[in-house]
Amino acid sequence: ILTPTIIGDSVFTSSYGGGSFLFDIARTNDTFTVKERWKAKAEGYMSSAVQVDGQLYLHLRNQRFTNLNVADGKSGWTTKPFGKYWSMVVNGKSALALDEKGILLLLNLNGQEFSEVDRLKVSDQETWAHLAVSGNQIFVRDLKGLTIWQMQ
Repeated sequence: ILTPTIIGDSVFTSSYGGGSFLFDIARTNDTFTVKERWKAKAEGYMSSAVQVDGQLYLHLRNQRFTNLNVADGKSGWTTKPFGKYWSMVVNGKSALALDEKGILLLLNLNGQEFSEVDRLKVSDQETWAHLAVSGNQIFVRDLKGLTIWQMQ
């Protein structure tokens, strides 16, 4: 269910039960070619990956969070289980991740280690919709409505 991630002339995707892939796409005149650069065992589920500084960050089918190196697909670290789903937005090396239980995580993304900066319960309802950010406002849609949070 995840949305593929575009990285230059490459496309990253991951499949339930099939692993993760980075494909390089090239164009010569009117012809496109696609070549698999690498395949990794990491299995994405519903959460789309984000890319920062040559690293992909992906919430997995097994409810863990991992990073994959864009160059070779190798993982630097994988966390303990978190929620079933995350939607993520990135600003520089920071990310907000919203899980289905209404917990919003602030993460520092780096290829060396998992770094959770803070967390906040933003809804008592399930939150399966994608997180949205505009300026300093965070929009959280849950099963019963929409809440707007102000970032300081």
